[in-house]
Amino acid sequence: MTDEPSKDRRVKVYQLNGEGQWDDNGTGHVTLTAVPEENTFQMEVQCEDSGNVLLEHKVLREIDYARQGETIITWCQTDNPDLALSFQETAGCTDVWN
Repeated sequence: MTDEPSKDRRVKVYQLNGEGQWDDNGTGHVTLTAVPEENTFQMEVQCEDSGNVLLEHKVLREIDYARQGETIITWCQTDNPDLALSFQETAGCTDVWN
């Protein structure tokens, strides 16, 4: 067993800009951590090059998440720009989606 991140959870993080185009915010690996007291999960994407956090997001029922195709998850929030995760592998997208 290795400490290397799983390839199936490798993602690109995209953010919708003011012109309606998707900006690439970097590539990294997504992890989900249960937050039992809130009955939710905390999602984090850590940059594969720098180790910096590219995205921190609390998964909430009131947010409209959508799966597009086999490898993309998008969501919209009222006070924030639209975000998308594009997975390298279908298995990682399915794992996070479920």
